[in-house]
Amino acid sequence: GTQDVLTKLHKLKHLKSLPVFELVEKDVQGFFNSLPLMKDLKSEALRKRHWGELMEVTGQSFDMDPKTFTLGSMFAMQLHKFGDQIGKICNAAVKELTIESELKKLGDVWREQRFSIAKYMKGTEDRGWVLRATEEINVLLEDMGLNLQSMMASPFVRPFLTEVRAWEQRLSLIGECIEVWMLVQRKWMYLESIFVGSDDIRLQLPQEAKRFDAIDVAWAKIMNETAKNTSVLEACSADGRLATLQSLSEQLETCQKSLSEYLDTKRCAFPRFFFISDDELLSILGTSDPTCVQEHMLKLFDNCAQLKFGRGNKSVVGMVSSEKETFDFRTPVPIEGAVESWMTAVEGEMRRTLFQITKEGAFYYAKLARGKWILDNLGMVTLVGSQVWWTWETEDVFRRVRDGNKHAMKEFAAKLTSQLGDLTTQVRSELSNEARKKVNALIIIDVHARDIIDTFVRDSIMDAREFAWESQLRFYWDRSQDDIVIKQCSGAFKYGYEYMGLNGRLVITALTDRCYMT
Repeated sequence: GTQDVLTKLHKLKHLKSLPVFELVEKDVQGFFNSLPLMKDLKSEALRKRHWGELMEVTGQSFDMDPKTFTLGSMFAMQLHKFGDQIGKICNAAVKELTIESELKKLGDVWREQRFSIAKYMKGTEDRGWVLRATEEINVLLEDMGLNLQSMMASPFVRPFLTEVRAWEQRLSLIGECIEVWMLVQRKWMYLESIFVGSDDIRLQLPQEAKRFDAIDVAWAKIMNETAKNTSVLEACSADGRLATLQSLSEQLETCQKSLSEYLDTKRCAFPRFFFISDDELLSILGTSDPTCVQEHMLKLFDNCAQLKFGRGNKSVVGMVSSEKETFDFRTPVPIEGAVESWMTAVEGEMRRTLFQITKEGAFYYAKLARGKWILDNLGMVTLVGSQVWWTWETEDVFRRVRDGNKHAMKEFAAKLTSQLGDLTTQVRSELSNEARKKVNALIIIDVHARDIIDTFVRDSIMDAREFAWESQLRFYWDRSQDDIVIKQCSGAFKYGYEYMGLNGRLVITALTDRCYMT
């Protein structure tokens, strides 16, 4: 090849002095240096723009028509004189080809992407189409976005700058469109079950129901069009698609806000509705059946598992705890008007009835044998009644001590120990499950009461004004208020008469006493 010619030429040392030798050597060397450049120019990465740059570098203009562009034309360009510039052009062409290939691949990928859609069924009713999960599309968006960022950072992106920016805008549009689309879908599915499935809610919120009907029509149109053409690129790039979805999102937000305000008015009317979620409250408000509150009663009240309804569910006549303990209202509550109205009446009657039952229970404590009194009364009445009488008896002991009976506190301690022994015997006897729970809870209270009195005996606490007594949680039946008042130190508050059923009790310790005090 050319190398052999050069080698032979260099061996002709006796001809080096001739003027023609230098010219021949120069031409052969130039031809030799041009060969790798010609190989580079053969690259498929070269485009018309690169040949234009080559013409500018060499200062020659030539026709790229393969019929007229010959090897002689290449030699005439004297490529060996522009080796560095040609190398840069070819290197740039290869880098640009990589970007061009990535853009083509990106376009092919997005033209193949399809939304996965499914029928949205409500029971047996067909409610149209909805999008399935879009996580894979979001991952692809993120990956392709990073690729485009890499391209934009490349110094060889200039020929494709417009196309790269166009794809950035398309992917940004797709990402934003899918985000709003899924948000609208979630809101639509939530509100659809309310406004389409409940005539009561539609009657109470007519404006929002009308607005939702218009939203429902627009949503159905979008999803039907998407079902016909599931291409992600075309569905998201459809004329006005993003603006329409954003408008639907705003309208749904307005509906949801109005619904929340409506629920807040119900919660303000009956604050216990704050204890349940929006969906649970809507399930109550969306039906005229009063028994729908039953499954939520344990959230609305401390330990009321269900209400006792009268004949035909026309009134509420009592409550049942989760342990199946029951009590009847002294005055049945008629179920009239809105649910928050009659539930407020139920709450009020619960307090009134339990007040009367507790007052009677406290009155009969001293007139009946303690074991029988426990079995005859509600669990919460036995607890509060025992504490009222323990407080009275303790302060009576202080009065007797002041009157000269120095052994009154020891005698009271012995009485409490005896009462505790009676309860221990009773709990070991044959009792119903409810009665056993009552006695168990009362034993915990009585053990604490006995321990306090034993401490008074040990520390010689003989006056009701001492801090050791003032710091205890004390229950009084205040005759002036005709109500139970609970005192500790300088604090005083009334008993709440919340139905507690047969809730278990934690063992009372010094720590729980400090918790009460703080």
